[in-house]
Amino acid sequence: MKLSIKRTCAVLLGLSALAATSCKEDILNITPLANNTANDFYQDENQVNQGVMAIYNATLSLPQSSNTNMSEVRSDNILVAALNVQRDYNDISNFLVTSQLGQIQTTWTDLYGIVYRSNILLEKIQPFQFARVPQFQGEARFLRALAYFNLVRYFGAVPLTDKVVSIAEAKVIPRTPVADVYSFIVEDLKYAAENLPVTYAADNKGRATKWAAKALLGRVYLTMYGYPLKQADKLALAKKELGDVMAQEGVAGAVAANYADIFKTVNDNKYSVFEIQYISGGAGLGSTVPWDQAFQFPSQWAAYQPSGLDAQVAPDLLGAGWPNMDTRKAATLDSGYVDTKTNFKSGRIQFTKFLEKGTTAPANNRDYPNNFPIIRFEDVLLMYAEVLNEEASTPPAQAIAILNRIRTRAGVPDVQPATKEEFRLAMERERRWEFAAEGLRWHDLVRTERAIPVMNKFATDNAIKLSRPINETDLIFPIPLNELRINPGFWQQNTGYN
Repeated sequence: MKLSIKRTCAVLLGLSALAATSCKEDILNITPLANNTANDFYQDENQVNQGVMAIYNATLSLPQSSNTNMSEVRSDNILVAALNVQRDYNDISNFLVTSQLGQIQTTWTDLYGIVYRSNILLEKIQPFQFARVPQFQGEARFLRALAYFNLVRYFGAVPLTDKVVSIAEAKVIPRTPVADVYSFIVEDLKYAAENLPVTYAADNKGRATKWAAKALLGRVYLTMYGYPLKQADKLALAKKELGDVMAQEGVAGAVAANYADIFKTVNDNKYSVFEIQYISGGAGLGSTVPWDQAFQFPSQWAAYQPSGLDAQVAPDLLGAGWPNMDTRKAATLDSGYVDTKTNFKSGRIQFTKFLEKGTTAPANNRDYPNNFPIIRFEDVLLMYAEVLNEEASTPPAQAIAILNRIRTRAGVPDVQPATKEEFRLAMERERRWEFAAEGLRWHDLVRTERAIPVMNKFATDNAIKLSRPINETDLIFPIPLNELRINPGFWQQNTGYN
């Protein structure tokens, strides 16, 4: 059940914009009802709860602006041939990014919108002492940590603030070193794990739990173990957090018997540890992911057409590289269709994982009801297996067993990697198939230091004409030009960008 969260979000769509303004007139000293600000809100527990919902509402854009357009498109899961017109996804896919790119600014703005709303809540909640104060603080800090985790992975050193700041103050906040940003994220998630409930009543399903905080913390630690920080001590910390979540299978999340069931609306919040919540109805609370990832739908799939993404699913995801017996393949990709009304035949292969074919729920082409997983239980299992392999000189039996558990569910034969490196490559492939179209691939390649060799080979194999071979400067994006212009010369641009 997710309606209570989404209906409340609809009330507060403009909260952050309102909170950034204030009434300057002193004649009556009364704020007009049409211009309520954050100072006039947050008067009781119900309004504080609505403030928390406003932070969740700010995450609705993440699957599109962050997971798909910045990560999935950047990876070897998607091939964009040379286009005759400018498209942001082409520039991101083919490593032609500049600081003027609109998508870069959109992602930056969306993520800092979550930070801003979180900081408002954490400030305004201070006078209250009702029982749910620690929970609300934990939710705000979990969501703020999620935003900063994306920011630091995409942009490197970023400005860090844990409070609401004025425009003048914002102009002189320095870029915080990457290691310090990660330390801040860790502290937020530790607090969240200590103060969030293990589960919620049915009318509040979808809110962040203790297990969501610990799962995200495990992913953060595993990332800190890898590139760019390479902090060896974080491996044991990742193992602890991920192990705690694994021990709660059935409570924290679960492995669905049928892979395709994970992405059906009837199973929202059933299998994943944490999901972005969507609902159709034309109120701006629906998902744009089916629209964003696909090229064309026949009439029997949906009443509305997708964006027409002029890109292809990577060839090695289509052929023998991903066996057809793997049930995940058919659940993730569609290899063409015949429109039952027009008899039009299309051989276009596209990602349709998040489209329930035949749905009548959407009110428009960006209004789908399907939740989007941020942390799946399978991700927790596979990350834990990865940790076990990294700890050992040869792949431990438990790590292989976890890997093969995921494969068995997918209907493919077991593997028996004999060396640490063989296991790493088997895990890389498995995660690619398991999480295709979910926005994890690029981050996996970067943290394991595989992005440069994999993407250079991908460019060669697919005759992509790069201006130069991909190198370390391509592992993060530029700071948006508009942000640099706010205080010219104060921030330095990331190496390799204009």
